[in-house]
Amino acid sequence: MVDKEVTMTSDEVLEYLKNEIEEFDRLEIAYNRVSAEGEVLGVDLSEYNRVPGCRIMIAMDGEVISDTVEVNFEEYKEDIIELHHYPKDESRQSIYIEVI
Repeated sequence: MVDKEVTMTSDEVLEYLKNEIEEFDRLEIAYNRVSAEGEVLGVDLSEYNRVPGCRIMIAMDGEVISDTVEVNFEEYKEDIIELHHYPKDESRQSIYIEVI
């Protein structure tokens, strides 16, 4: 159950990921025919070769795959379909975002 449902463009979702996702939050994200669900282990906003990045490392907790993945959402922002964000800090609202 989420507290808030919104629609955003892919650029707005990327900014949301950069500004709102923190370590130990739970994230469910569908992008480019992939679905990743798990706990956020880290967020890296560093530039590599003068190209901005938004790398998020997720400890996946699926039945088939339970491993750690790192995705650079700067590269995949146009492929993001939807995401659920459940902050570790329960005073913050959980959110469902549909990308338009």
